[in-house]
Amino acid sequence: MKRRTVLQSALAAGAAVVALPGCAQEGRKAAFAGLDEELLMAVRSAPPMNLPRAYQVLEQERLDGLVLADPVNVYHLTGYWPQLATMGYPAPAFALLAAGGGQAPGLVMSQFLYYYVFADAGFQYPLQTYLFTGWDAALSASDPPGKEPAATPYVFADLGQTPMGAMEKRRLAALDQATGKRKLSADVQQALLKALKDMGLHKGAVGIDHPAAAMAFEAANLPATLRYAENILRKIRVVKSPNEVKLMRRAAALNAEAALAAAKTAREGATYQELRAEFFAQAAKLGNSPAFMSIDRMASEVGNAAIREGQGFFIDCVSHLLHYHGDYGRTIFVGEPAEPMKRAAKAMSLGWDAVRERLKPGLRYSEIRTIGKEAVRKAGYKFDIAFNPHSVGLMHTDEPGRDGTPFLVKDDLALEESMILSVDCPVRNTGIGGSAHLEDLTLITKDGAKQINDIGDRVIVV
Repeated sequence: MKRRTVLQSALAAGAAVVALPGCAQEGRKAAFAGLDEELLMAVRSAPPMNLPRAYQVLEQERLDGLVLADPVNVYHLTGYWPQLATMGYPAPAFALLAAGGGQAPGLVMSQFLYYYVFADAGFQYPLQTYLFTGWDAALSASDPPGKEPAATPYVFADLGQTPMGAMEKRRLAALDQATGKRKLSADVQQALLKALKDMGLHKGAVGIDHPAAAMAFEAANLPATLRYAENILRKIRVVKSPNEVKLMRRAAALNAEAALAAAKTAREGATYQELRAEFFAQAAKLGNSPAFMSIDRMASEVGNAAIREGQGFFIDCVSHLLHYHGDYGRTIFVGEPAEPMKRAAKAMSLGWDAVRERLKPGLRYSEIRTIGKEAVRKAGYKFDIAFNPHSVGLMHTDEPGRDGTPFLVKDDLALEESMILSVDCPVRNTGIGGSAHLEDLTLITKDGAKQINDIGDRVIVV
């Protein structure tokens, strides 16, 4: 294989190239770079959600507040991801936000998990915490109507045979402080009812995101008017808080580094499954949690194929840090690719550069597509390249939809400061000798845009 020829061909195509060895051992060892102390201090200082944005959206939507049970939304508002949701329990915690900004967000959660999990986080921001000891505490037949069942907290019993450690002391102190402020409830319904009444969300217009919230209002016969708020929550999420921007910067950089490290292992005879496994391993080494990897247009988790000499194919890699996603796409040449692949790489890169130079607040999604396509057309290329924008954050596609519909029917959004944008640039043609893709993440700034992952390696040669 003539690698010098490959490099010359790729450079002639006008795309930035990085030449990588085919053996993973020749690359540098990945170093964990995820949650260092500086980033941990930042995320402990404020909840992820852009609260000024949230209050603005609530006012626009004429809502008195939000009652949330979907784990991604509980986390976004409070910084706490309900672990039991990962284990399959529906709606194990609730988060509440009252409009106007006059009070702290509310969190309804299990007392034991507050002691066993939440207390270890060390959050330094105010939350109104309502704890419960079980999910289905029952009264006896002799108890009067309206009486609340007794609530007995559970903690690990201290046998006193050795001094109590700092972690246990901290957990007990946090629990004592929380239960000293608000009486412990026997079940989730009682705790949520207290939170709703205390925060004034038992009445008025309230946005919800989960059937469990609707059932709670119905069971208590509360007079609130409920609205399904998924699109409203996406309007909030699309503009990031300072902490979200920090997390996105780190997530994007590590995701790109993991993708490049995985690309070093691409070689004739290796399989797509092996390449995907390498990306997952590299992401974890660096501190990200792997989400998915599409290879050569194959996104199936069980699909597989072998890499061939002379093949050109794309990778699209996604991993996240504290649930914030990196999203990175590149094209790999294994040896000498077909001539159409070289032209596709050039066209794709040319169009993305044309878009990238124009990104700023006020530019609309439809204009982004037009800029990219027009640049390709004027350069004389006939490839079908998407130039598809989407917001990235807690979800891979994290934006509202048109006229209140689900996000799959995309609105023609205007870019705003503190959005994190991906512009997918896949070549949507077959018969070119392979597949090509280019994708980076961009922070929209006050008067322009900044890339938050390294953008210089448009084509990777192995």
